[in-house]
Amino acid sequence: MRILVTGAAGFIGSRLAAALRARGHEVVGVDIRGGEGVEVVDVRDLGALSGLASRLRPDAVAHLAALISAPESLERPAEYLEDNVMGTVNALEAARRSGAGRFLYFSSVAVYGEPSELPLREDSPLNPVNPYGLSKAMGEEAVRGYGRFYGLGYVILRPSNVYGPGQSPEYAGVIESFARAIAEGRRPVIHGDGGQTRDFVHVDDVVEAAALALESGVRGRTYNVSSGRSISINELARAFEEALGRGIEFERGPPRPGDIYRSEVSNELISRELGWRPRVDLREGIRGVLRARGAQLT
Repeated sequence: MRILVTGAAGFIGSRLAAALRARGHEVVGVDIRGGEGVEVVDVRDLGALSGLASRLRPDAVAHLAALISAPESLERPAEYLEDNVMGTVNALEAARRSGAGRFLYFSSVAVYGEPSELPLREDSPLNPVNPYGLSKAMGEEAVRGYGRFYGLGYVILRPSNVYGPGQSPEYAGVIESFARAIAEGRRPVIHGDGGQTRDFVHVDDVVEAAALALESGVRGRTYNVSSGRSISINELARAFEEALGRGIEFERGPPRPGDIYRSEVSNELISRELGWRPRVDLREGIRGVLRARGAQLT
């Protein structure tokens, strides 16, 4: 397939583009930042994006370009809604105008907000608690609309807390934040009481799920992409100590605005329908992030 990937210079997008090429697909990546093998295109510029897509005539579009910080979205709500919602609409319109038959949309478990029951399943209520989650939920509706209006074959992925080597400092999750602080000789910060739970899934597993979704004949489906297990931040801190073989002095900070408290996300649907299962164990994944940051492991 010829696949257009937006956000191709990002943490997940760059890996997805590389993985798709390794699987024999022709990939054209675009990103506002550019980069090696990545064309400089702002997804907010419909003319530029659709013009490129019309020249390429891709079989599929994978849309990952987005602003991604929940706390930051509370400070910049209009920017998040404009970038993420209109960026998604522009990517959909570029797919429609160019005749692409498939569209992969990267949403987020942030669309669920604070859950009333766990684990979260694809039919759980959507109740985002920050503009980032709202922007992703609105993007999902646009994707479904293009499926109904124009017959676009779409798949929506809702990854849980994605981690792995190479996350940017600006948008790093808690695993990368812990690893960076340890490597720099600082005390990692646990925000809140540490009892909040998260479902961590390795970036390599997320990329595999995305590739399967693009290569499958599935249309009009939404899938959680998660480990299927939750862990508290306090438990995560102990996992870091185990990986290092020593104790760590953690600093306690206030809860982060816009964060939910509990999260556990079912991956039963994608496992059943696409045969996907997470492969990277959390503790081995933590060791990989620490090694990438130059931390000394036992």
